[in-house]
Amino acid sequence: MSSSSRSQAITVALQGIVEPFEPTVDMTVYYDNRWITSCSTLKYSDVTPNPPRVEIGNEQPNQLYTLIMIDPDAPTPDQPSHRELVTWIVTNIPSGSSSASADGTEVVPYNVVNPRGGFHRQVMLLYRQSSIITQIITVQPRTNFSSSGFAATHNLGNPVGVVYFHVRR
Repeated sequence: MSSSSRSQAITVALQGIVEPFEPTVDMTVYYDNRWITSCSTLKYSDVTPNPPRVEIGNEQPNQLYTLIMIDPDAPTPDQPSHRELVTWIVTNIPSGSSSASADGTEVVPYNVVNPRGGFHRQVMLLYRQSSIITQIITVQPRTNFSSSGFAATHNLGNPVGVVYFHVRR
């Protein structure tokens, strides 16, 4: 898939979640040692119970980031009444990080991706922080979460990076 086609597919996949944006920070995702690119499709059996390894580019040294992972298709793509289901949130990730979960502050523990049926989008959004985040508003329940609302509450602005993929049963 060309970068233009991939960019268009990402824009379509993010409709209704965040406003369109142009990613400016590289983010690389691995489940075990498998590199996950945007627009990939994984089987449920490919998804590990441990969080994926997320590497953050070093485009802006001394910068901190927040990573939000959501399933906008829960419980099913045809009836996404739990939209957005938050899977994982990590704050205070330093630029150049080789492991977001090890280098950042896990605010919402990783909950293994578990689609009930169909193809579920898994969206990882990366936000640039203006300063260290010391207090987080409680994220309970995990259903009906709003990435945009969370970003607004914590003054994160628009996303600067994204990786999205599908998981199917």
